[in-house]
Amino acid sequence: MNLADASVSIRPRSRWEAIDLGLRLAGRHRRLLVLSWLWLTVPAFLLISTLSWRNPAVAVLVFWWLKPAFDVLPLHILAQGLFAQPPTVRQALRAWPRLLGRHTLSNLTWRRLNPMRSFDLPVAQLEGLRSHAYRDRTNLLHRQQGGAATWLTLIGAHVEAILLMGASTVLLLMIPLSENSDWEWFDSLRGIATKEEAWVGHVSNLLYVLVVAFWEPIYVACGFTLYLNRRTWLEAWDLELILRSLRQRLLPMVALGLCFALPWVSQEAKAGQPEAPRLTQQRLDSAQSRQAIDAVLKQPPFSNPHTETRWHWRGEQAKDKKPARRKLNPASRRLNRLPIFNTSAKSSRPCCGSH
Repeated sequence: MNLADASVSIRPRSRWEAIDLGLRLAGRHRRLLVLSWLWLTVPAFLLISTLSWRNPAVAVLVFWWLKPAFDVLPLHILAQGLFAQPPTVRQALRAWPRLLGRHTLSNLTWRRLNPMRSFDLPVAQLEGLRSHAYRDRTNLLHRQQGGAATWLTLIGAHVEAILLMGASTVLLLMIPLSENSDWEWFDSLRGIATKEEAWVGHVSNLLYVLVVAFWEPIYVACGFTLYLNRRTWLEAWDLELILRSLRQRLLPMVALGLCFALPWVSQEAKAGQPEAPRLTQQRLDSAQSRQAIDAVLKQPPFSNPHTETRWHWRGEQAKDKKPARRKLNPASRRLNRLPIFNTSAKSSRPCCGSH
């Protein structure tokens, strides 16, 4: 999944704020969730009711026990709608057999009464973990959000009961009153219920199916957002999104800076190799410029060679490479001019130097 494509704001939330986000997420896809749930559960309920027509209580108990197998469908729709385009009703129904997976048996047996089943369902369905990996993962997730998931299940059971009572009350209020007594309709209804009429139980079961179609997708959505919130806290999804945003903003600036700096860097690299000819298309290339500069440096005032004389024995080799300069008196100077004395020595020094 790509966090940048999420249709909700990814940030750390409190537990109850995460549940409120689940309510809003379910409200956004309400029509798709309810229609897909009804298309899946109503035929299953009719089949169960037909097989146990004489025992409506068994039919509603079996339907209630199979709810974890139906919950994978709204979770699939919510996960697709959060990070991508949500599927259609037909696409969701076609994907339902594949979504059952290997956790269906455990969800319908020893995990059926787990009060955190809406919170653990994404671990099995979306992450695909099994055995020890599934247990370690759920233990880690339960450390912060497990209590909220348990309260969600307890409150959800009471919500189902209240909605079922409200639907039953609305149905009873639709029965017209008798002229003789305001409570005669209630006595007649009680008489029908005391008789062994199976259709009365199945009608009440149908009310329960409609209530579940309204509440169960909301219950799955709240567990899903609790799971997302816990992963946001553990894996710092909000920081990852901030860093991605900074990278997208700074990348054009870095590319622009490189475009401006590349010519300067190339010129500096070429300047480090002066022996390579440059500007060959000009009147004076780099090699000719180097020769002209060397010729100028060998001429005054950069170079000023002169002759220096001193007394020394014939055949004596100078011990020092740079002998100290000696001042000669006028008489010695005149003697040096005679050809019998071999006292000439040449040396050069810069004009600005001193001895």
